[in-house]
Amino acid sequence: MRRFLAVLLSAGLLLLSSLALAGGVSAATIGPTTTCSNSVANTGGLGLICQVTVVNVITTSGGSARVTVRECHGAAGNPQAACSTRVTNLTRPVTAVTQCNGSINGGGGTLRCSVKVTNEFVGLGFSPTAATIDQCVGSGGGITTGCDPFPATTSGATITQCNGSANGGTLVGLTCTASGTKSSAFGVRINQCNGSANGGGALVICSANIANRTGAVLPPTDTLVPTEAPASGPTPIVIVGILFAAFVVGWRSLRRVTNG
Repeated sequence: MRRFLAVLLSAGLLLLSSLALAGGVSAATIGPTTTCSNSVANTGGLGLICQVTVVNVITTSGGSARVTVRECHGAAGNPQAACSTRVTNLTRPVTAVTQCNGSINGGGGTLRCSVKVTNEFVGLGFSPTAATIDQCVGSGGGITTGCDPFPATTSGATITQCNGSANGGTLVGLTCTASGTKSSAFGVRINQCNGSANGGGALVICSANIANRTGAVLPPTDTLVPTEAPASGPTPIVIVGILFAAFVVGWRSLRRVTNG
């Protein structure tokens, strides 16, 4: 009987831990103002990855967008322990991406976040100019050699990132890059990696790029494309199967003991 109960307890704990891992992952919000993992994972030794790719189609009547978001959570040394990817077609263009702000502040954390936006103009002129940038202000304990451009302190900038981050001492690395163009015909703002990874011993790698070009029309329908399962770890269905098998083994052992 004791062996039977021990088997069931072990299987139950395995199931609960798997469900806890799945439930602990913060889901990104995909829409005209897309977000990913703000104010999360503020205990020590954690890692976070958010990678957002946006293709906007701008037309005389509005436009559409295709958004891909890859989000990962895990330990600092293994931030890809639990990853998911979502691909969504929107009936409106994306105007803002806000992610990885106020996160990974527990010490020894790793933060890797990126945004790539492409604006495709159909039947419209766009006259691109250099994107304005505000980044790496008050960050890295004064060590900002990994920021490009630096200094960059434009008020109301197109790209705002890595400000007030990676402080706390024993900096592992601060690498923040921003590039691209903006257009008066349509604007997108990126705000990421601000007020994050301030617990000391942090690694921060963040990048942002905005491109404007002549393009083609995307399908104007809101759809969510099926995507990958978590990068590692068994699914709850697999765990239920394991639990059932453990129950059968335990029950047979109990019957042998009873009949013996």
